[in-house]
Amino acid sequence: MRAPLTALLGTAMALACGLASATVFQLAPVKLPGGITVSGTVTTDGTIGPLTAANLTDWSVSVRQVQRFVFDPSHPGVQVSGVSVSADGRKMSVRTSPDGVNDGGLLAFGSFGPGPEYGVQVANFTGAYADGGVAFYLAGPAFEWQWLSAPNASKRLVAKAAPGSSVFKLVPVGFPSGAVMSGTITTDGRTGAIDASAITDWKITAALVDEVRYTPANSSVLPATAGLSSDGTTLSVARPGGYFGVGIAPRPPARGQGAVPADFASATAPSGGQAGYWNAFTFQYVGLHFKGSAWPIATVQP
Repeated sequence: MRAPLTALLGTAMALACGLASATVFQLAPVKLPGGITVSGTVTTDGTIGPLTAANLTDWSVSVRQVQRFVFDPSHPGVQVSGVSVSADGRKMSVRTSPDGVNDGGLLAFGSFGPGPEYGVQVANFTGAYADGGVAFYLAGPAFEWQWLSAPNASKRLVAKAAPGSSVFKLVPVGFPSGAVMSGTITTDGRTGAIDASAITDWKITAALVDEVRYTPANSSVLPATAGLSSDGTTLSVARPGGYFGVGIAPRPPARGQGAVPADFASATAPSGGQAGYWNAFTFQYVGLHFKGSAWPIATVQP
């Protein structure tokens, strides 16, 4: 007995729908002031044409901020004691305390008061820091330290240079917040014990990375999302009226938070659209200056 034609057509359509597979789109990174970048991926169910939040099966969208505090001769001040360069000119070290009580060496740049404070201590084995030593950076209200836990009566290796070079690259130091101190110190080529006069230049950076990542586990597609569409290789947001964001919607008194790769719908959005992020304390957006009808926010990577 032959199956009715309508049943066969229904089976074929079901099989065709079953062939649709998930499509992973890579968001075009959005650069915001203050070293902030919005980036990530959005996954759909493979639907071609207009999309709703129900067609978005996965996402991983991050708001990443990198703060860099740079210490160089524009913030003068060099403190050097107990510092030496190996005979081959390739290692710079700071002497630790002999016993954890008496002073060891110090290598620091910038100012630590009185007056404006902006400086970095590459290694400090003096005073309260004699036992094990500390690395420290201070940039106005931003400051952090990391205990070095160096053994007494030894030398702490702080920087290395290539053969024949007088530019020493710091051995990176990580801080509890995730900040990393790195950079270079340039000398006049002396070996053995050196003092401040041997240091001709320096550029040391403390870089702090702060990242919030939104996934289905901790966020949802924001309710204002509208005007999404896919042609299979590009994910777009309609202009005007389109919006796409993921995060945590406001629930008064909670203010919510979210990443918004495209906004052509909010009352505050310019006609050319905007993208950015917001949380309880910050509202940062950048104009997209788009004049077309469908803004491409993401593409399928080859």
